[in-house]
Amino acid sequence: MLVGATHLVGGIIELKWNGGDSYTLTAHIIRDCENGNPNAYFDNPIYVGIFEKGTHIKKAEFQLTFSKINDDTLKFTGDNCANIVTGCTHIGTYTKNITLNSNLYNSNNGYYLSWQRCCRNGIISNIVNPGDAAMALYTEVPNLKTVKNSTPYYKNNPNTLLCVNNLFQYNMNFVDDDGDELKYSLITPLNGLLDRNNPSINSAMAGPYPNVVWRNGFSNSNTIDGSVPLTIDPATGLISCNPSTPGVYVASIRVEEFRFGVKIGEARLELQMTVTVCPNNPPLASVTTINDQLLLTDTVEITIPDEVCFKIRGIDATDSVYMRISYDSLDTAFVNRPIFDSLSAGLRSVQTTICWQTACELQTLNKPIPFTVYAYDNGCPISRNASSNFWVRIKPMPLVNPTDLLCMNLVNLKETYLFYGDSTSPTNPYFDKYYVYRGINYKNFRVIDSISTKGLRIFHDPNSPNYDKVNYTYFMRGVNKCGNLGPTSDTISTFEQIEALPKKQYIKYVTVVDNSYLQLEWPETPEKDFAKYYLYKSKRGRTKFDLIETFENSFDTKYTDKLVDVADTSYCYYIVMRDTCDNIGPVGAISCSMVISGRSSDFMSTLNWQAYLGWQDGVQEYRLQRADPANPFVQIGKTDSAIKYIDDKLNLNEGLFYYYVVAKEKFVSNLTTFFDAESQSNTILLYQPPIVYTPNAFTANGDGLNDEYKWVPVFVKDFNIQIYNRWGQKIFETNDKNKPWDGKVNGENCQEDVYFYRLRYTGWEGSDKSKSGNFTLLR
Repeated sequence: MLVGATHLVGGIIELKWNGGDSYTLTAHIIRDCENGNPNAYFDNPIYVGIFEKGTHIKKAEFQLTFSKINDDTLKFTGDNCANIVTGCTHIGTYTKNITLNSNLYNSNNGYYLSWQRCCRNGIISNIVNPGDAAMALYTEVPNLKTVKNSTPYYKNNPNTLLCVNNLFQYNMNFVDDDGDELKYSLITPLNGLLDRNNPSINSAMAGPYPNVVWRNGFSNSNTIDGSVPLTIDPATGLISCNPSTPGVYVASIRVEEFRFGVKIGEARLELQMTVTVCPNNPPLASVTTINDQLLLTDTVEITIPDEVCFKIRGIDATDSVYMRISYDSLDTAFVNRPIFDSLSAGLRSVQTTICWQTACELQTLNKPIPFTVYAYDNGCPISRNASSNFWVRIKPMPLVNPTDLLCMNLVNLKETYLFYGDSTSPTNPYFDKYYVYRGINYKNFRVIDSISTKGLRIFHDPNSPNYDKVNYTYFMRGVNKCGNLGPTSDTISTFEQIEALPKKQYIKYVTVVDNSYLQLEWPETPEKDFAKYYLYKSKRGRTKFDLIETFENSFDTKYTDKLVDVADTSYCYYIVMRDTCDNIGPVGAISCSMVISGRSSDFMSTLNWQAYLGWQDGVQEYRLQRADPANPFVQIGKTDSAIKYIDDKLNLNEGLFYYYVVAKEKFVSNLTTFFDAESQSNTILLYQPPIVYTPNAFTANGDGLNDEYKWVPVFVKDFNIQIYNRWGQKIFETNDKNKPWDGKVNGENCQEDVYFYRLRYTGWEGSDKSKSGNFTLLR
């Protein structure tokens, strides 16, 4: 490939502020050498104009004379191999000290400086009619009255030779003396207003200037064909490209200046780049493992303070290979920034491991750190290179989880003990300490102590006098080894703890079930620091109670006691609660079951029972329930507070009676504990003795009065009656105690006479009785 023509290759215009209204104007123009001439041809002088943006009014024109070529030669080939690309490219420098009166350059539109020349190389691959295409160098500056500014300039001369299928990366290292922020982009090159027939003029021409026309398939985003098209990092200015097709290509790099986030100017570097087929294959660079783990993604996360070790490898099948790892620079204030200053080398392959210890100071980084592994060889015409990128995201050291302030022990009105829980591992490698904060009534918190022993679980504050009158308030925060405070624990105060001390426990009810055992129920405690319920039992009238059961769960609120004699004994119970800080609540309200008893007398039952104990407002009423063999339980009466009842309205057809009493809780005020509960006593049985009354006569004359022989059974269970005439003949028999004799036999009226009966009957209590006698039938 021949690159030898007196054609334009690129360039840039720079303006440096020297102070006041003094500036240095510099133009770097890059041209090909002429055929057979080791030096490129440069115009002398050139004319650079300064124009107001928007109006394109020419403000001044400056004649710059050629200054030097010197060492600004762009070499295409290595020193130790034959040239693959012939010819040369030189940079010509033009410089002039000028004065720009700030009172005359005070337009808020700003200004641009430009120079034009024709023509470009005719063999350029990516624009239309390249041999007729001109070039305009273009730089923008701000209002010189309000902004003093120097334009950016490069420190590394452009490198414009690339190899097919070889990753090319290069940074010209633009610098801004004012410290302005620089942003980089690729834009369409300017064509200018000249052509082959008018290649140069002795005067600066105002814009606007047309762009070059891209050939099909080419654009700002595809300036050079390749697996990695020509790109530039907008933040660093690093140029990257992996070209696939030989040729000559033009590109334009725009470097914009921003001050306090506002754009104040720009400089454009025009370039011509040559892509050629190089005789050797590029090396390979890769990261194989990170911390002995295969690298499966391009981003790895490392948690402070872990160490990260990179195992890197470079390969070149035919040549020696050099390898280095680099990273995006960190603030030099970081002591623990990576330092990779060694170059690894080997014949055909090289592998090494580089480690980096992370530290707390890196926790302020808010974006991944890019690392690049570079491999170079000694290839011709240029050294071939390859790179592999990956990112390391620094994760802050994990925070220490919050503790759970469980409760306090309050001692002697001057000391407090805090009990706290911790769900994290006792060997948490990130834990440094806990801070204990104390305030008054949830205000003015300050650190009063620290706890370095993670598993202590208790803190003693010996200086909290009058905690019943001063609301000492506490919380805790964990601190990791980077000094970062973790989440705040819950807050606890002495007033809150006094209020939260276990309260007196009440039992909803003690009731008899199935006339054989007792069942108790109590409300679930709202205490957040619950540890246990203790259930105590005694017989009514005794002062000594025994612990019969312990409950570990707050929702365990029922108990069935089968070790009882419900018909004979009233049992009493109370509940005591303990919290997680071993605070024991007061003895609970004593609740006692009811035992009912009774006795039978003629045609009545007298009932007595023991009063129900346990409800805060007492008993509203007692309801008496009765049943007999023919009827279910029904309420037969009630009392307000009396514990005695006489039942004289007995069912005469039955002689067995069941009784129990139900106590109903009394409601007085919302200020007391009310469960709307009931309690039932045991059930008792009472008997009435059987009696049968027999008349001595009846008048079966059909007048509706005493027409049947009716006996009266009372409290009788089983019954049989037989009636005989005077000759001993049985004329009537029945087992129905309620069926009378109508004075007939087989439908015929019996005559007036004396008749005899024989009667047998039993009682509900098991008695068996008989009776006989006579009666007279009258008509």
